[in-house]
Amino acid sequence: MANVDRIEIRKHLETAEGYAALGMHDDALTEVDALLAEQPDCEDAISAKAFILLCAHRYADAEPWFEKLLAVQPKNVDGWIHLAYCRRRTKSLEAAIEALEYARRLRSDHPLANYNMACYRAVQGRHEEALRLLETAIRKDAAYCGLACEETDFDSMRHLPRFLSLVGQS
Repeated sequence: MANVDRIEIRKHLETAEGYAALGMHDDALTEVDALLAEQPDCEDAISAKAFILLCAHRYADAEPWFEKLLAVQPKNVDGWIHLAYCRRRTKSLEAAIEALEYARRLRSDHPLANYNMACYRAVQGRHEEALRLLETAIRKDAAYCGLACEETDFDSMRHLPRFLSLVGQS
């Protein structure tokens, strides 16, 4: 790829990122779509489109873009995590778990993958597994402790002594 192409790609992506940061998702998508019209296989543009759609809460639209990204970057842990997030909202808990399990196979200690899987397992009533996953997430990143306190997926576990201990409420 020529330097001019790289400069143009970077320009489109930076402009899209700026729009997205301002919450101007439609403008960000227009910019990314212009880049994709010129470079349909540009992985950075595919990734940007997927994440902008995710940020705009357009999960059904984001899902195929994450799938396209993962077809060329199958070891992209964040891509699998975000695909799971979309699938949870568009398909089913089982479809989300399937994608998230792949992310966890790639990186078993990833805090967000463990936190999200803890949420899913809690919803399924698999409390022991949820607690183990939540503990792993908190051990890697203490911010998940605060998130867990507010997460409605954990409502069925709030009374458990181990949950209370994990979130510092014992």
